[in-house]
Amino acid sequence: MTPPLSNGLAAAEFDLPADDFRTLAKLCAQSPATPVNDNARGLDDEHVSTRTRAILRQLTMVAWLAILLGIAMQALSLAGRGSVGAHPTLIQIGVELAENVAWSFFVCAGIGLGSLLGKARPALGGLIGAVSAPLAMGLAKGSQKVLAGAAGAAEKPFIMSLMTLGVLRALEYGLLGWALAWLTSRSDARGWHFLVAGMLAGIVFGGSITWLTIDTAAARGPAMAPAQIVATTINEMIFPIGCALVVYIALRIGRQIKLVATD
Repeated sequence: MTPPLSNGLAAAEFDLPADDFRTLAKLCAQSPATPVNDNARGLDDEHVSTRTRAILRQLTMVAWLAILLGIAMQALSLAGRGSVGAHPTLIQIGVELAENVAWSFFVCAGIGLGSLLGKARPALGGLIGAVSAPLAMGLAKGSQKVLAGAAGAAEKPFIMSLMTLGVLRALEYGLLGWALAWLTSRSDARGWHFLVAGMLAGIVFGGSITWLTIDTAAARGPAMAPAQIVATTINEMIFPIGCALVVYIALRIGRQIKLVATD
C-alpha cells in the first residue's frame, strides 16, 4: 500500500516509486514550514520576560543608589566648602541638593540603562550615556531654577557656555557609558575596574571642565572664590567615580539576587 503524505496526497498522484516517495515525505517533514513547537515558544517568551524583569530590577537599584549618591555629593561639597570657611544658607543648600539629586538620578540612570542594554554592543551604552548627560544637565538646571525662584534665592549661572559644557559632558559620559557597558559584559570584571573607569573620566574630562571653568571665570571676572573651586572640583572629578560604582553595586546585587532565585 502506498504511504500517504502529510497533506493527504498519495504517491500515485505524483507517479513516483514508493522509495522515492518516502524520501520526498522526509524532506517535506524537515522543511522550514514545519510548525514551531509551542513549548519552545513558551520557553523563549519566559526567557525574555525574565530578562526584562531583571533589567527593571537593576534599573530600580541604580535609581535609588543615584539618589543616595546625589545626597552624598552634596554633603561632600558642603564639607569641602566648610573647610575653606564658606557656609551657605539653608535655602541655598536645599536648592543645590535638588539640583545634585536630579543630575545624579538622570545621568546615572542613563549610564545604568546603557550598561545593561549595551552588554552585547558597548557602543549602544556609549550612545545612551552621551545623550543622557546633556539631558540630565538641562533637567537639573531646570529644577534648580524653579526652586530658586520659588524660594527667592539667587540663581547660580553657568560660568562656561552651555554648548561647551554640554559637549564636554556628552563626551565624558559617552566614553564612560561605553566603558561600563563593556565591563558589564565581562564576567571577570571587578569593582576596581569600574573604579578606574570612573577615575579616568573624572581626571581627564572632569579635570578639564574644572580648569576651563576657573580659567573662564578669571578671564571674564570676577575670579572664582576658593569655595566655588572646591565645589566644582568635587562635582566634576569625584562624581564620575561615584556613578561608576553605582552601576557596579547594582550589577553585583542583581547577580546575587539571580543566584538566590535559581537555587
